[in-house]
Amino acid sequence: MQILKKVVVKQILTDNSKTRLKEQFLSKQYQLNKEVQQLEFVLHKKLKDTKNNANYQNSLKESFRREMQRRKERIRQLELKLSQLDELDLGAEVREGSIQMIEEVEEGDNWEDIMKGTEIVVKDGMVHEIRKGGMHDDD
Repeated sequence: MQILKKVVVKQILTDNSKTRLKEQFLSKQYQLNKEVQQLEFVLHKKLKDTKNNANYQNSLKESFRREMQRRKERIRQLELKLSQLDELDLGAEVREGSIQMIEEVEEGDNWEDIMKGTEIVVKDGMVHEIRKGGMHDDD
C-alpha cells in the first residue's frame, strides 16, 4: 500500500540562494503594493459610482479595507523575512516549505519509523541531502 507523507524542504543559504530569495521577497512585496494601490483606485471609482447608496458604500469600504489589510500584513511579513534573511549566515538552513511524497507501507512495518519526519536539503538548486528519521515537522 502507498501513503502520502509530508516532507520538509530546506535550503542551505549560499550567496546565490540569498540573492534569489531577496529578489523573490522584493518582487512579492512590489506586487502586493501594486495590488493595494489598485484596490484603492477601484474603491474610489466604485464609491463615486454609488454615491447615492450609503449602506452599500459602507459595506464596500469595509470589504476593500479587509482586502487591503490582508495585503499590508503580507507586506509586513515580507519585510520581516527580508530583515531575517540579512541576519542569516551563509550555510544556514532555511525552511522553504513542504511537499508530499509517496511512501510504500507494508504489513509489519514500524509505523513510528514511517511517520518520522523526512527532510530534503537543497543547495543552489541541487538536492544536497535527504534526511530520514528526524522529528515530524507540522506546519
